[in-house]
Amino acid sequence: MWRPDQLLGEARRNLGPAHLGLGILLTAVLTGVLGYTVIAAQQALQQEQDRHAAGSHVWIATPVEAERPLDGAACTNLGGWPGVAATGGVAASANEPVYAFAGGRSPVPLVGLTPGALQVFAPAAPAGTVTLGADLYALGSAAPNQWLLDSGGNRALRPTIVITSAPVGLLTSSVTTTVLADTPISACWIRMQPGAVQSGADVLGFAYPSDRAFIAPFLGDAAGVLTPLQQWRAAMSVQPWALGAAIIALAVLLLTWTRRAEIAVYRTFGTSRASVAAIIAGELAMIAIPAAAAAILLLAITTAARWGELPNQVLAIALTQAVAATVTGLAVSTAAALLFTRGDITQALRDR
Repeated sequence: MWRPDQLLGEARRNLGPAHLGLGILLTAVLTGVLGYTVIAAQQALQQEQDRHAAGSHVWIATPVEAERPLDGAACTNLGGWPGVAATGGVAASANEPVYAFAGGRSPVPLVGLTPGALQVFAPAAPAGTVTLGADLYALGSAAPNQWLLDSGGNRALRPTIVITSAPVGLLTSSVTTTVLADTPISACWIRMQPGAVQSGADVLGFAYPSDRAFIAPFLGDAAGVLTPLQQWRAAMSVQPWALGAAIIALAVLLLTWTRRAEIAVYRTFGTSRASVAAIIAGELAMIAIPAAAAAILLLAITTAARWGELPNQVLAIALTQAVAATVTGLAVSTAAALLFTRGDITQALRDR
């Protein structure tokens, strides 16, 4: 009767070059499972971040008749609704012209925004900030912290922030200033929280009836392009853990097949089938633990170089896939290895 410590000792003594090769294969398979999962998750997350930056969480209302602008106060009041992150509108009337220098003939493009409108597309911008579009700055029409003058040559506005990137052109091609919340507006923007994006139409619809405004998402879904969620589901439908488990199980069974004579020797000297299976399981555990550690280390080095720190959710999913592949593959192969203990011992010994 074998004691547990004897079974582990026997498993350790059985380790050889073939087991080293199996360990390298396990490391490669687990690295592939981890890497595939992380890459698929990062691609979906990056696509979602790009869509968010492009305005996928934003809804817009515009007047049906241009000569009948929308109520700015109604747009501003939507900021208190659940699920609304920011809201504001674009002033319908032109502002007093401003110039880059005294006596200038060409006014600097100026747009009035109601409170909160700037934060729809530039969440980090302080409230009430006068901004300068990067395109306007590149043309030399104005500069940050430069006073812009009214028609009388008096100081009027001084932009302090440059908007370098925004999905709406007027923020990058003009100077923006804050106007009163009840100013009539030519467009109402609302940015929804991630979990409430689909309710944006209902929120705007409450403020503006269909006969007064057109309501639409700022960024619609492109035909034939998978959403981040669809992309993630398509990647995971491959079941990387199952593919990894199948490769691991086949490799272990192949190794066990080459050891039929060795298993027959154990059986000849009275070792039970359960003890043989325990020895094989011990060997596999001694291989799998360092192989898994090596795969995780490779993943950490690679991801740190490419993406930096990964979200905890991505790491948890990747590790779950790897653990499932390892446990399933080893469990299936260990159970299948019992079949080799049921064969004809004499015939197995002849195959030595």
